Amino acid sequence: MDNLIIETKGLTKYYGNTAAVRDVDLHVRKGEIYALLGRNGAGKTTIMKMLLGLSSISKGSIHMFGKPLDGNKKEFLGRIGVMIETPGFYPNLTAAENLEILADLRGYVKRNAIEESLEKVGLPYQDKKLFSEFSLGMKQRLGIAAAIIHDPEVLILDEPINGLDPIGVMETRNFIRALSQDYGKTILLSSHILSEIELLADSIGIIDKGILLEESSYEELKRRNMHYILLSVEPAETVIHMLEEELHVKDYRVTGKGDIQIFDTGIQTRDIVRLLAGRNIYVDAINKCSDSLEDYFKRMTGGEGIG
Repeated sequence: MDNLIIETKGLTKYYGNTAAVRDVDLHVRKGEIYALLGRNGAGKTTIMKMLLGLSSISKGSIHMFGKPLDGNKKEFLGRIGVMIETPGFYPNLTAAENLEILADLRGYVKRNAIEESLEKVGLPYQDKKLFSEFSLGMKQRLGIAAAIIHDPEVLILDEPINGLDPIGVMETRNFIRALSQDYGKTILLSSHILSEIELLADSIGIIDKGILLEESSYEELKRRNMHYILLSVEPAETVIHMLEEELHVKDYRVTGKGDIQIFDTGIQTRDIVRLLAGRNIYVDAINKCSDSLEDYFKRMTGGEGIG
């Protein structure tokens, strides 16, 4: 895959005898928005820190821009913008003044970089409001402005919409999407706001207890796993055998209520009804269903949502 910007193979992180991240194979493609979904403590931030060399790797490998992280970290950091955890700035300075200090520390940014980065995230360059007076949404925007001040190719954003009010979430979603679509940035982000990820992400990785359970484009995820036939029938075990033998159903799941979820996209409800009627099996209900991302997350992780 020549268009991979970030790739990990078997990425693993141990703290003592506990695996915080286990055998993660991550694939982030050029120009896309890739969302890591998981509860607090699932391993999202640990993965991001390993990608940046901020946390050591216990096992596995990381490649960025087609090269291994080992030996190329200094080059990579100049091509990546980062916001991990709460952005920290001087409370008695304005947004522009804070970015001026950051630009000096970096040593070189292009002319007008401060004004352009503030414009991209919707903060006025001439505003005299101090950072201590900022709302949480403004602080998050300034954190992203700091991440893009050197015009990086890749952005790694940890919970960029965490704690924002609905307006702040919408505005942040819009300018993150604009950074990808209008400026060609590749964006890896983590979030627990599942409804927003449905509107934002091109690809999704679902991580639970340090294990990457699913990785797919969002459109493929919807097509394969979030649309299904729900069949209420008894006895479920007998019916499953018939579906496997006669209709070649392979992708299914029996719910806790004893219903059957059929994910094979080529199966038609009429074929199921015809088969079972011919075997004198009464169907209590059969419906075409569409999960939300939260429903699918619960099904994948076997528990409650994250929100």
